[in-house]
Amino acid sequence: MGVARTPAGSARLRMTGAQRRAQLMRVARAQFALRGLDGATIEDIAAAAGVSKPVVYEHFGSKEALYTEVVETEFQCVLELITDALSASAGPRILLERAAYALLDYIDTDSDGFRILMRDAPPSQPEGIFSSLLSRIAVQVEHILAHEFDRRGYSPAMGGMYAQMLVGMVAMTGQWWLDAKSPDKATVAAHVVNLAWYGMTGLQKEPGLALPVPVAEAPASPAVLTLSAVLLRDGDGRILLVRKRGTSRFMQPGGKLEPGETFAEAAAREVGEELGLDVAPSDLGDLGRWYGPAANEADTFIDAGLFSMELPAGSPLPEPAAEIEELLWVQPAAAAARTDLSPLLRDHILPQLLAS
Repeated sequence: MGVARTPAGSARLRMTGAQRRAQLMRVARAQFALRGLDGATIEDIAAAAGVSKPVVYEHFGSKEALYTEVVETEFQCVLELITDALSASAGPRILLERAAYALLDYIDTDSDGFRILMRDAPPSQPEGIFSSLLSRIAVQVEHILAHEFDRRGYSPAMGGMYAQMLVGMVAMTGQWWLDAKSPDKATVAAHVVNLAWYGMTGLQKEPGLALPVPVAEAPASPAVLTLSAVLLRDGDGRILLVRKRGTSRFMQPGGKLEPGETFAEAAAREVGEELGLDVAPSDLGDLGRWYGPAANEADTFIDAGLFSMELPAGSPLPEPAAEIEELLWVQPAAAAARTDLSPLLRDHILPQLLAS
């Protein structure tokens, strides 16, 4: 008995109208991602779908209408993913992590869709589909930031501007990662959040430029001091502040790098000279770098390597030496209430301590 065979093309004939429309959308999506609106033709789409051109026109009317529908479908897909990520019951940092990862996950699993969103705008949206998408996402982020700013004593009216900054940062990183695909998306999301979160925890309430900029005149380059600073803590969680001779602001122990020194080597040396502690560079934890205005020198910036160290139990207490005139052990919250702190301590280190 012979085996019944399906006539060639019968699978195409058995499709319902809805199935055919969905198939054409999938095929068109791939063609538009590869060639763009102008490069992809109805002939390309029909051939890839195994149908004639009139079938495509029957469902969509024109190539532009088909492109618009593909774009709007991708738009809604990404918007729903980000909305879901930002709708969770969680703190602002977790929401930021979820949103960054959601976008990178979409790029990873739906690269064609993301390429379409970044390419040609459909005639119905001459302002650009990707910019429209980012604006919609920023509106949701603005609500979260405004609430968080208000809770922390900042102006909630600035939430919209910061939302644009954050969304733009994640989106630009996503565009780069679309082709790089390295490192993995979880690592990229973690680094994006690292920059955004720790930058935000050090925000000044009323930031301004460090130097006046005269009209039609470029500012002079400020002097830059390269130094190391150490956040020294004891077993009770207190931090050590020092005030140098002839100054009025408290800061961390530390000082300028000597020629040929690394940041860690300078930090260990300065702790020995200023506090009488025997410290090796390997005893210090690396807290990264900070660039900002100096505490005691006008029109001067510091490029600081930051380190941490906990005073071992039973070890000798630090004693002021060299240029140190006063030592002060204080809890971070009490330190934050003071008005005589260096910018590095006030704007960067303490906000991180209090937020952790």
